[in-house]
Amino acid sequence: MIQFVTTSRKDRPRSASASRHAIDRREALAGLSGLAMAATGFAAPAASHKFSPHILGANTAITGYGLFEAIRLLRRLGFKTIEVQNLDGVPAATPGQFPGFRIQDVSDDVKGRIKAAISGFDYVTTHLPYTGLEYTAPDGEAARAGVETLESALAATAFLGAKIGVIHPKPAPGKTLQEIWPVMIKRFRRWGDIAREGGFHLALETGYPLSVADFVRLVHEVDHEHVGATIDVGHQGRYRELTARVRPEDKATAAGIRAYNDINMELIDRLGAKLIHFHIHDIEPKSWREHKPLIHGFIDYPRLIAKLRETKYSGVLVFEIGGPAEEMPNFLTDAKRQLEQHLKK
Repeated sequence: MIQFVTTSRKDRPRSASASRHAIDRREALAGLSGLAMAATGFAAPAASHKFSPHILGANTAITGYGLFEAIRLLRRLGFKTIEVQNLDGVPAATPGQFPGFRIQDVSDDVKGRIKAAISGFDYVTTHLPYTGLEYTAPDGEAARAGVETLESALAATAFLGAKIGVIHPKPAPGKTLQEIWPVMIKRFRRWGDIAREGGFHLALETGYPLSVADFVRLVHEVDHEHVGATIDVGHQGRYRELTARVRPEDKATAAGIRAYNDINMELIDRLGAKLIHFHIHDIEPKSWREHKPLIHGFIDYPRLIAKLRETKYSGVLVFEIGGPAEEMPNFLTDAKRQLEQHLKK
């Protein structure tokens, strides 16, 4: 039975306030992040913190692949961490959709095969469904359906033995942030209780609310020991703190790129110990379109990794790269190689 207001905590009033040709291009643009670093006078700290050997992962969100095919690819490429996506999908390759599974719709045999397929990975995470779901709406049939789908995905996360389930805070149609704030607090706490029972943590992903301040406030006001945060390095483009600093025509300038990377640094600082997960990729400079292969040099990974080393980050970095199915092995191989080089420094 779905309960829209149940919480295990006492309520408190809250204020709402590309293949190889792409590698050549990347090398031609390699000075971009260096330019941003030079402009800030940033210097990497000494390499003292040792990251987990399974820090690098990738997700199964590969259009054109079936779930088992995607798992085999990530294993072949040497990833130690895997993120299973689309826990409201189907295992077979389906045009226009990422592979996945809905736990109540697959047989025990298929569930066993999925569990066996991921058993060789050192660390497993999931990405909970969000597209078209209204699980932050206060009431109504769409809200009820969204909550049911989300809680089904939480059950799948526990079944897989995952350590983190990533969830998107999102707006509710026709409602202000102030109106849905108490709804989000209650539901994320409830789902934090479910995560605790299932042996994993819930990680709220950046993107909504539309500011650093409100996102950080949401994470801290949920105030649950099994609820933390995911920084997706490409989801900050609409944050008020960034749009106030960068005009649209300045997006691709050194100053615009530096400002974007500054926001990611600010999130790390302000989330503190609540930061437990990352989604990583690159951004196209002119449009700020995210989930690109690492060919643009927009995300300043030397600076980011130095910051994570400084803060003794113990979570994982999961690649979320999009592209044609035939290009994905090369995209992921090159991205993994680049990050491994940075992590060794």
